[in-house]
Amino acid sequence: MTEISVATSSLDNQESVRYAVEFAIENGFNGVEFNAPEIYLSKQTLVDLKWAFEMSQEHSLRYTHHFPPSALPGSHVAATRERDLEEFGQEVFVSGELGIEVIVLHPGRLHVPGVEQGEESDDDRALAMEFFTEWVSDAAIEAENAGVIIGLENMHYNPGWVIRSHQELAEAVDRIDSNAVGITFDVGHAWGSGGIDAGIETFGDRIKHVQAHDARGPEGAGNVRDQHMEIGTGVIDWNSTGELVKRGGHVVALETSGRLADREEAVIRSRDVLQKLWA
Repeated sequence: MTEISVATSSLDNQESVRYAVEFAIENGFNGVEFNAPEIYLSKQTLVDLKWAFEMSQEHSLRYTHHFPPSALPGSHVAATRERDLEEFGQEVFVSGELGIEVIVLHPGRLHVPGVEQGEESDDDRALAMEFFTEWVSDAAIEAENAGVIIGLENMHYNPGWVIRSHQELAEAVDRIDSNAVGITFDVGHAWGSGGIDAGIETFGDRIKHVQAHDARGPEGAGNVRDQHMEIGTGVIDWNSTGELVKRGGHVVALETSGRLADREEAVIRSRDVLQKLWA
């Protein structure tokens, strides 16, 4: 059976490890994706971490973790990169102790002091790519020691972002060349930028983890709106993703958090829709 986890961003209480784990157990989810900055694993008490680990063993829960989307691993400012790398290393260490499978990292936005977002030059982006791959290569050493995979998430390939295509993301993983670095395949993001089937084909076995949410709008137009919807309320065709998940045994984290008044009921409905589709 497909294993589906719940992202803490899809819950009413987004700041409690215990709440998330108890929600997953009570509602029959197969795991939890802990989202920072609301949940930094390195800031949890040892009692809560020990309890969460015991629950994962007792209930066969699969844990993943999402580093803050605000991170800037390709920043042109050395102090910013160093700050984020230090924080990431702390999260990786605790992730290893907790049994986290994948820690998700956004390649991030371009950050060039004095330049407006989206106005960066090709040279600015090329340098950011160098900083980004060096940053992840350094982080990969700690991740490998901790037994954790870094999942680089495919984002929206718009001006102002470090990565601008499926192919660039795949090539970045290959350049880093670490067993501790792969791709977190965000289906909704792929639908909005680059295409789902194209992403599955381009990323191949680099995919280590899947995130799911529905979406609508112009397919492939780089859209950042109308994402993180309840499964079945958007326009995504989930067949090829289902084949990917069955083939790779990936845990699927549901990120159905988009402005929903009944977000917890929505994430349960979303899980049920996918399980029926992929049965």
